[in-house]
Amino acid sequence: MVLTDRLSCYTVIFRIKDKSSESANKKLEELKSSTDEKAFYQTFKSLTSDNGLEFSRLQEVHSNTYYATPYTPSERGSNENVIRIIRRFIHKSTAIITFNS
Repeated sequence: MVLTDRLSCYTVIFRIKDKSSESANKKLEELKSSTDEKAFYQTFKSLTSDNGLEFSRLQEVHSNTYYATPYTPSERGSNENVIRIIRRFIHKSTAIITFNS
């Protein structure tokens, strides 16, 4: 899971257990509790995601949640650019667990 603030380009990358909405929400709750909740909402004023099942219940964690139009990655441009940079080093066929130290 990749969270990118559009204004500051601050990026947080998480590995979630599976592609379920419970896993995604749990990671966001962990991030919110590990930082000051006010700082979390100042950094991530809104969340824009694709329409994947893992993001279907984001509004339970963050009230300012938007969903991009299907097949329109340009609506999530900053996030797509960060993912492209990540994929330069970690190819889709490579297991991310090999990069854990």
